[in-house]
Amino acid sequence: MLDDNDFYVNENSLEGWVMDKVRSWRDHYEANYKEQFDEYYRLWRGQWAKEDSMRNSERSKIISPALQQAVESAVAEVEEATFGRGKWFDIKDDYADQQRMDVQIMRNLLQEDFDYCKARKNIAECILNSAIFGTGIGEIVMEEVKYRRPATEPVMDGTAMAVGIRESDRTVVKLRPVLPQNFLIDPVATSIDEALGVSIDEFVPLHSVETLQESGVYRDEQIVSDAPDNDLEPDQNLTVYDNDKVRLTKYYGLVPKDLFDMATMEADEEIVELEPRDRRTGAL
Repeated sequence: MLDDNDFYVNENSLEGWVMDKVRSWRDHYEANYKEQFDEYYRLWRGQWAKEDSMRNSERSKIISPALQQAVESAVAEVEEATFGRGKWFDIKDDYADQQRMDVQIMRNLLQEDFDYCKARKNIAECILNSAIFGTGIGEIVMEEVKYRRPATEPVMDGTAMAVGIRESDRTVVKLRPVLPQNFLIDPVATSIDEALGVSIDEFVPLHSVETLQESGVYRDEQIVSDAPDNDLEPDQNLTVYDNDKVRLTKYYGLVPKDLFDMATMEADEEIVELEPRDRRTGAL
């Protein structure tokens, strides 16, 4: 959400340290994997490209659908093996616990939450990405939603019942599929647990960032539009739409403690400055 020039000016800031890592990881991805992943996507979608030609004299632009059929067939088999039995997950109770009902209730509630958050559809998309690119990536996010359910309420001193919908705030956990070009990881690590950190770099709608700013998730700062980047788009052959979208970089990992303490101190100072003043005295 910030201009790249801001990070070059203040290299000792937490944002500058994070973006320096993200840029180096992006360079490693583009140098080693980008061309292969672009080829995999084109062949799956049946899109012709000159670099995919086997001979210089080749003039045909027909892409055989055999690869797409093989990928979708493999994905269908994995989905059938995962979700085909109805209950696609189970929870095992402690061996010493003789009360089995608590685990069954927990499993049913978890199944209900998965259905509400559309976890099955998102897992299926991760499986499809893994079949195309060789790796499936998902981001676990927490979101506050308005939960509506049917409810009744006594009215007229209990002589009648009002039937309607009761609304309440609820925090849910969702799985969001991430494409490989939007996921960056420490190149020397072999797993997420061993990595210094990971980053998700993508374009998101402008209104979603503004909504999170109003709710207090993000700091209330000016949003600077970044230059278009086709490498971050799902389909790079489509015309890019540049209006009402912003490049958002999320980092999950370790940071230097001194930079983190400095950033936390600056955030606390901003909160103190934004405290409302007393209307009569003007004091804090």
